[in-house]
Amino acid sequence: MPGGHLVLIVENNPGVVEAELRSGKLSCPQCGGELRPWGSARRRTTRLAAGEVRHRPRRGRCRVCLKTSVLLAEQFFARRVDEAALIGEALFAKATGFGQRAVAARTGRARETVRNWFARFASRATELSRHFLAWALALDARLHEVASWGSGFADAVEAVALAARSASLCFGKKPVWSWASRMTAGGLLANTTWPYPAPP
Repeated sequence: MPGGHLVLIVENNPGVVEAELRSGKLSCPQCGGELRPWGSARRRTTRLAAGEVRHRPRRGRCRVCLKTSVLLAEQFFARRVDEAALIGEALFAKATGFGQRAVAARTGRARETVRNWFARFASRATELSRHFLAWALALDARLHEVASWGSGFADAVEAVALAARSASLCFGKKPVWSWASRMTAGGLLANTTWPYPAPP
């Protein structure tokens, strides 16, 4: 259990999430049981590409296993102060040949922050490639061989893009890094072992 609690990635629309939570339409990521309202997590500030947003994620409690889950909007990654899209932009830039200094200038973030993103992603690049390719292949039977970009880091970014494309074709268009958040339960750059959800 990551960080002492579970995380369920949900839609970016708080009104929709609240309605689904109250009507029992959200499932526990631990056992699949019905989640019901259970207060809120701490208030947090997340930096966007331009500006920042203050939000307080809702919590749900499972009626079966009694574990609580933080309902985190898909535009975020767990335990990251920057939005998923901005981090994803940085990872893509790295995969296409940009260095830390250039990416820091491009995103408006400190070089140390960018270095940390790159290091966390690189440390599990092989695992991420396997995970996202499994999603891509499960959702699009037409995919067979996937060409390598020449580095584990770039291959993992390509796998994210392929999985997101397949998911958008099956379930409706969403931004690439929103799908990445959903497919890793928010834990794409987690510092601890994180239970990635298996493809359908």
